[in-house]
Amino acid sequence: MKTKLALCAIVVGITSAVAAAQQVSVNYNHNQSFSGFHTYAWGSNNNNQIQNSILAQVAQQDIDTALQGKGLQKLQESQNPDLILLASGGMRQQTSYNAWGMRGIGGGMGGITPQQNVEATLIVDLHDAKSQSLVWRGIAQETLSNNGDKNQKMVQSAISKMFKQWPKS
Repeated sequence: MKTKLALCAIVVGITSAVAAAQQVSVNYNHNQSFSGFHTYAWGSNNNNQIQNSILAQVAQQDIDTALQGKGLQKLQESQNPDLILLASGGMRQQTSYNAWGMRGIGGGMGGITPQQNVEATLIVDLHDAKSQSLVWRGIAQETLSNNGDKNQKMVQSAISKMFKQWPKS
């Protein structure tokens, strides 16, 4: 029984640690030449925009900085940019489990404690304005903290990781 409890604690501990790590992935059209893209604009038709206004502001500033660092110039949508950018966000409640156990003289004890977390997802899409096709997508997922500053740093880190994977021109 002690072996099973210890094994359960290890599996749950590993699962909890993996679930808490920031996950960032990027995909893009590998047949698309990105050298022809020089301008971008934030799309106005975004039904899934980020709801938390502070995190939305942080994300928008960091995305602008990242794209401008790649040599793109920000325009208004009405100025016919090369790319249309949409940033979407969502949150969901998730339960994770922490296991504990101790061994003492004459036996041992242990338990599993559930913990409610909020997992946030950020999706950044870039569409070719002429063909209206999706050419680049970055997705980040992470568990939010009760600390607003920490959440802002998580957004900054996610965007930095996304745009490190920008295609070479």
